[in-house]
Amino acid sequence: MNTFFTWTKQDKALSLDLDHCEDHYFVSGDQRWLNLSSISYQTHFGLKNKFILKAIKEQMNAFSMASPKHNFKLKEAVSEELIKRTPSQQYKAFYTLSGAEGIENALKMARQITGKKKILALKNSYHGATMGALSITGDWRNDPHLLPRQWTMRLPEHHGDPEAIKLQKYLAKLKDSKAINDIAAICLETITGGNGVFIPSQKWMKTISTFCRQNNILLILDEVVCAAHRTGPFFGFEHYPFLKPDFIVMAKGISGGYIPFGAVLVSKKCAKYYDKNVLACGLTNYAHPLGLAATKAILELTTQEPFIKKKESNEETLVKWSQKLSLLGYTTRLKGSLMAVENVPFELKDLFQKGVFGAIQKGTLIMAPPLTLPKKHLENGLLTIEELL
Repeated sequence: MNTFFTWTKQDKALSLDLDHCEDHYFVSGDQRWLNLSSISYQTHFGLKNKFILKAIKEQMNAFSMASPKHNFKLKEAVSEELIKRTPSQQYKAFYTLSGAEGIENALKMARQITGKKKILALKNSYHGATMGALSITGDWRNDPHLLPRQWTMRLPEHHGDPEAIKLQKYLAKLKDSKAINDIAAICLETITGGNGVFIPSQKWMKTISTFCRQNNILLILDEVVCAAHRTGPFFGFEHYPFLKPDFIVMAKGISGGYIPFGAVLVSKKCAKYYDKNVLACGLTNYAHPLGLAATKAILELTTQEPFIKKKESNEETLVKWSQKLSLLGYTTRLKGSLMAVENVPFELKDLFQKGVFGAIQKGTLIMAPPLTLPKKHLENGLLTIEELL
């Protein structure tokens, strides 16, 4: 092979041939694989969604490229609608091509605005593969690299701490130390994605929110997996009504995976800093028109009744399936259409052999079926997994 396979030893890489895609299947010859992980949690709306593809094609006919200094109606319309989806609607949009770039720019802004270096983050986390994002990532992908780890501090994990007792003790010690004076921000995945779908309790998140507010520490929420209805509402942090993030980082689902695209919503309070200070951040393909076209289509699609009904039906199907697996002795975690099943007795290659494209991390199956997946296909896929279990 003349190309690398990511995140694996090249002589042990597991791969699948691909000829073409149907709406929810990868196809190679007479083999088909049902996409039950939304590839890497980004294809919320299927592999060949006509509504999104039409919007991208129409934008290509108008213009496919633009300078970051260009103003155009599509850019303003998408920014306005994304901001409207937030509970407070007090944000300004910065565009990227990926979640990692979103985290990278949120970190740069947080450090520039506060004049402080350190970031509080979790060990069980993944925030992206660029140097800054990887430095606050805590999982195995952090280990092989030379990173500025001295700028990252680790919070105690929220799973196993629903009353936030460990967190409160840690934060109390932090407050009494000089270290708190150099903390710019806390960066969290609202709900953990590929590292196990761990869901913080209301009390744990409330403790974080209060600590940030009382100590003038900024809050960066990594919504790369959660945004665009993966966990039910448009944003994952809507499960925690008291949260007022300073930075909301999105990618993956906001373009459905059709175009590499991301966004950071920056609170008006933080954005105001750049009225008089240079925003030393930017990308060649900032606010790419094709990415904006995909996002605009998704923002329209997700308000339509057929989509809402299908999404809610699939969520109900997953709730029933989760309950069934619990009766069989499996530990499951579920929020919306994001689910984990612990200690599965099979490997990824076994899933592939059964015609299912999925994700398994450390013996935990991660489920993220497309939100538009017909109920019949979802049930068939779940039945296949049941047979493996």
